[in-house]
Order: sequence, then C-alpha cells, then structure tokens
Amino acid sequence: MTSLSVFRDVPIAQKLEGSLLKIYRQDDSSAKLFLAYKVCMTEGGHPWVSLVVRKTRLQIAEDPSLNYEYLPLAGLKSFIQASLELLFGKHSQAIVEKRVGGVHIVGESGAFQLGAQFLKAWRKNLKTVCIVSCQNEQCGLIFRDMGFTVYEYSVWNSTDLCSDPSMFVEVLQCLPAAYPAGSILVIGNISDCRFTKNQWTKLMSIIKSKQIFPFFDIPCQGLSTGDLEEDRKFLQHFVSLGFEFFCSQSLSKNFGIYDEGVGILVVAALSNQHLLCVISQLMDYVQALWGNPPATGARIITSILCNPALFGEWKQSLKSVVENIMLIKEKVKEKLRLLGTPGSWNHITRQSGTHGYLGLNYQQVEFLVKKKHIYLPKTSRINFTCINSSNIDYITQSIHEAVVLTEG
Repeated sequence: MTSLSVFRDVPIAQKLEGSLLKIYRQDDSSAKLFLAYKVCMTEGGHPWVSLVVRKTRLQIAEDPSLNYEYLPLAGLKSFIQASLELLFGKHSQAIVEKRVGGVHIVGESGAFQLGAQFLKAWRKNLKTVCIVSCQNEQCGLIFRDMGFTVYEYSVWNSTDLCSDPSMFVEVLQCLPAAYPAGSILVIGNISDCRFTKNQWTKLMSIIKSKQIFPFFDIPCQGLSTGDLEEDRKFLQHFVSLGFEFFCSQSLSKNFGIYDEGVGILVVAALSNQHLLCVISQLMDYVQALWGNPPATGARIITSILCNPALFGEWKQSLKSVVENIMLIKEKVKEKLRLLGTPGSWNHITRQSGTHGYLGLNYQQVEFLVKKKHIYLPKTSRINFTCINSSNIDYITQSIHEAVVLTEG
C-alpha cells in the first residue's frame, strides 16, 4: 500500500554551517588543512584539554559516593555560584547583595535560547534585537526564530584591519528608526575592542538614555588575554554601575570540555527581589526546554574552581595556551615579513584570543581553498591554534602566493 508522507513538502534545509568542513573532508589532497575549527587545538592537531580537567574527570568518575540523581531545574547550585565568582570576582558587591544569579544551561546557545524565551514573554512590546560583535553570532538565528527583528553589525574594520570601538559607539548612536528605545542589545565577543575610558562612558550613557537591555556573550574567559580578571573588567563595570542585563557565560572552551556545552545564563538585577522573580520565571522555560541540565562538566568545573591548588593549575594552563597563541601569531607575521608579502601584517598580533582575521579578501581566500587546499571562511577569520610547526611554512607560503598572485 502506497501512502503520501506527511513530510512530503519538507525540502532539504540550506546548510547554515559546516559546509566548509564537509568540502574539506571530501578533499583527497594530502596537503589539505582546515583552519576553522571552533575548539582550541594542540601542537599535535588535537582538541586542547587542560591537564587539570583530565585529572579531575578521572577523580569524579571514580568517586563511589557520587549521586547520579537528576539536578534541580536551576542546575548545580555550587557550579552556578563558582561561575558567578569567576565572572564578577569573589568579593563582588553584586554577589554580596545577591542581585546577580544564574541558571545552569544546556549547550553553548542554551543561555540565548532561555534568555530570548523570557524576553519574548516579558518584554512583549520589544521585538527588535541589535547584535554587535567582531563576527557573525549564531544567537541571531535564535532571536529570528522567536519572531524578533534582528540587526547585525560588525565592529571589525576591514580597512584598518582592527576591531574598532568607535564603530560600536557609532552603531548605537545611529541605530535605525525601526530600533525603538528599550530594545535588546546583544554584545558579542568584543575582547579586541580596546575602549578608552571616554568611549566606555559614552557607550554606557547611550545604553542608559535609550533604555537598552544588554545581553552579553562571554564565550571563553581567560582565552583572550590569559588573564581572567582582565577579560571580565568591562562586565564588572556594568554591574557596579547598577545596569540590569543577561549574560551568556560559556565554560566549554576555556576548560576544554567541548562536548558538554557547559555554562550559565547570568542575570543581573537591581535587587535580590527582582532577581528571584526573574529566576522563578526562567524555571518554567527550563522545564519546557530541557528539564534538567547535564552534571558531569559542571562537577568538573566546580571542583577546579573551588580548590585553590587546582584553580591555580588551571589558570596557569590558560596562560600557557594564550602565550602559545601569541607566539604562533608572531611567527606567522615574521614569516610573511621575511617572504616580502605585500602589506602590513601587524593586525595579526594586535588581535587576542584563539580566533582572528588574516585580513585577506574574497579572491585571496578562494585561491587558498581551491589552489592550496587550505580551508578557511570567506571572512578569513581563522583559528590560529590550527597552525603549528608542521604546517606554518606551507600556510605562510600559500598566503604569500595568494596575495602576490591576486594583487591588483
């Protein structure tokens, strides 16, 4: 008996991500390289995991007293507290006053999923989201799916090859008419934007005057500068001045627990009473979305953050990773200089973190992909930890050829 499928009108979805990796995997060239992995890579080309994480994982797995019961809806309480202290500092006034809290989430985008659900229900008159970042942020898909109108702006200045804080200020000053006062501002990973004190003051003044609700993204604290305190300064400034906001705090990359999707949705409110009301409403959405978050990654991170010796070891491992990234960037820049590659390559070392822009145009990227089997996004934003001693010469020589052969 032949029957019509209820799915007969469902087409194949347009691939949003991963097509570059798929093409790379289908390439049979022995020289092929992929420079767009999300995770931090080791010299040997494997995902980086802090040694202290490996040790702690084994200890937890062998603990006979471990309770495998479901976690509460809000998640592991000790994990949330440790995460907040990592983000704001142990002696944060906001933590003392109990006006910051969090919800243990699922997946790297879980915080945005949960936060967007809340904003859709409790700020019904605000249907506009402005996303400002150094790259395309996936959270835009979440907000669009929930019916928000989304505007996306990049603060990467492709002319001066730098993250430009003045572009950020200009975006907020010149928001389109369709972007009403009181709307949502998603601030992506802007660690390369080195704001002056005056720029910060101006930025906060605009946010306050337009009654904008900020939604921050902290995807890898400590992997930008190697300094946990430095990477959280701007957020501490916002909370100290009494701003209310949400923040997606992901802890997968900086601990090397990529398959866990570990993190929290941070809520900053004016008072503990307001905070408790928000958290209580978030619990309803948690129950509908995932019910209970996974515990293993949270237990590992909590054990490390709450043990001074393990915490010190983890901080040192972050510092070593960042120093290695800086060294890789210096080597790439120097090799391009020695090859006589046209243009200035100082922008490579001015960028912090695992990922950064090479500053290549579309034609040069196409040359690298098609002629050299080096796979990178059209934006030329690569993961610098994918470069190591075994491939750096081939990569820099290929970049040199791409620039020289496409010049003019």
